[in-house]
Amino acid sequence: MNAVAKHASPFLVEQQQIIGQRDNALLQAARDGRVGRQNLGRMVQADQLCLYSETVAYGVLLARFPSGPAADLFAGLNSALRSVKPSLDRCAKALDAPPVSALDPSKAADAFAFPMAVSWMCLHAGPVAAALALWSDFAAYARESQELVRTLTDAGADVPEAFLGHYSRQDPSELLDLAAGVVEDDVREGGTSDHATSVAAMLLAGLDGFWRFAAETEQGPSSAGAGRVKRQG
Repeated sequence: MNAVAKHASPFLVEQQQIIGQRDNALLQAARDGRVGRQNLGRMVQADQLCLYSETVAYGVLLARFPSGPAADLFAGLNSALRSVKPSLDRCAKALDAPPVSALDPSKAADAFAFPMAVSWMCLHAGPVAAALALWSDFAAYARESQELVRTLTDAGADVPEAFLGHYSRQDPSELLDLAAGVVEDDVREGGTSDHATSVAAMLLAGLDGFWRFAAETEQGPSSAGAGRVKRQG
């Protein structure tokens, strides 16, 4: 945690505790040996949708709040996400993931849960609420992705190297520090976190939808060739 965020630390500690207690549908399935290539492909497909939504959202937040630490955070997030697109595209190719255009909001609501949440946030949340929500989301997503990779690896699953490399990335510490600094500045000036924690909860609920979508398996002819992720050895 950012060493300078001493005033905001109770709020960040609270979020950290929430993140530490989280679980998700895909992790549960992976522990039970029920994750196949199709699930990983769905995860990548939903991630690409999130990437498109987030890069636009952070651009909107930057336009709304074009100066100060919050602007540095939103600009940094936009740049960071654009830089990981090639890696995510390699994951999609390795898993033959369906294109994002194949997603139908009426049939795949969970895939759109996070994009909807981040879209609301970019239009309505203030800089502090957005910063705390993004701190929570990035910390949770990084931890849960890394745990997924560990679970699959420990099970000896044959997972594409592109996927392992992409989802083993370290926590975006610089961006987490920037987000913590935005919250700290507000608390030092007497701000409160009630609304901010509500926005963070909304974003984490959207992240839960992302994992549920990935954990599902399409039924019917389209899934006939989708097997379990094979064990090595």
